[in-house]
Amino acid sequence: MMTKIGAGGAGSSGGLVEYLEKENKLKPEQQAELWFSQNREQLAGHEVVAQIDHNKRNLGREDAKYYQVILAPSQAELAHIGSDSQQLQAFTRATMEQYAQNFGKGIESKDLVWFAKIEHSRSFDYTDRAVQLGEQPKGVAKTGDQTHIHVIVSRTENLREYAEGKKNELHERKNPYHLSPLTNHKATTKGAVMGGFERNSFSQRTEQSFDQAFNYERKLTESFRFLHCMKYGDEQAKGEMQRQATEQGQKRAQSHEPGQRVTLDQQPGKTLENEFADDLRAVLSKAYQQKDMDDLSTALATAQAERERQRVIEEQKAEEARKVALEATNLAEQEKIDRQLKIEQEPRNAPKLNQGLSR
Repeated sequence: MMTKIGAGGAGSSGGLVEYLEKENKLKPEQQAELWFSQNREQLAGHEVVAQIDHNKRNLGREDAKYYQVILAPSQAELAHIGSDSQQLQAFTRATMEQYAQNFGKGIESKDLVWFAKIEHSRSFDYTDRAVQLGEQPKGVAKTGDQTHIHVIVSRTENLREYAEGKKNELHERKNPYHLSPLTNHKATTKGAVMGGFERNSFSQRTEQSFDQAFNYERKLTESFRFLHCMKYGDEQAKGEMQRQATEQGQKRAQSHEPGQRVTLDQQPGKTLENEFADDLRAVLSKAYQQKDMDDLSTALATAQAERERQRVIEEQKAEEARKVALEATNLAEQEKIDRQLKIEQEPRNAPKLNQGLSR
């Protein structure tokens, strides 16, 4: 799960909304992917612009008026939920609750003004390591399921909710909150700025929301904690994280069906445990060279998808082998029965009770 917070916009949100409408311009009107919010769906772009642009108070001309939050599930996560739009909407709403709580001011998602839109394609741009290294040209579409969510959130607290709260004496604040997820303050309790925004914590909570909502069993190697450590941790921390990842992979391998393990163990030197370790070392080696979080996430997702594909193939082969063995056993048993019946039906072996010659 990649969670990214973009720089704020000081002007109208119209340009960003227009840009995010690009996919809809290539679709029939009835297939357009419209905007949604905490409690509304099927919103047109002009409604988004109007509400974001008018929700500002006491902000300077150069101050950010809104921010963009990007939620990009991995291909493994998307496959787990079938890229279902309704589930992605529910996940986005849960994430924006985490976003509000992360400011430490006791506010909820309803106290914000935000709108989200699901997109299904992405292209390489200058921020991608592959473009910087000249491995991919800018503008080329990325392969695989690239479904992700863009959220535009106003910097200013929801003015309507603020006014109603003040009228009902729910708070005594003279002015509404101005909320920046890019602040350097983190849970501060003294000074002009109280609270703050802990971005690493937000990313981890976003992962946890997805896992809990959809019963997703996340591998350590695809967690924010692992990726962050691989990019910023010291050598000791990286080594410990690799050890934990390998240990988790071995436990997962050992939990597979016995038939699968026998099939692999029959091949000298080839087991699920050392295959996983080899794959992990190869991916990490490339990641160290790239030093790029997006590329690391993509490399791990690709390795995991290939690993899953191989596991399914192995299961199918093992199942076919079991079927062949069962059929052979049944055939041999049937042949034995047929031979016995044939022997019993021969005249010299027929029962002699009717002839009074039984012993």
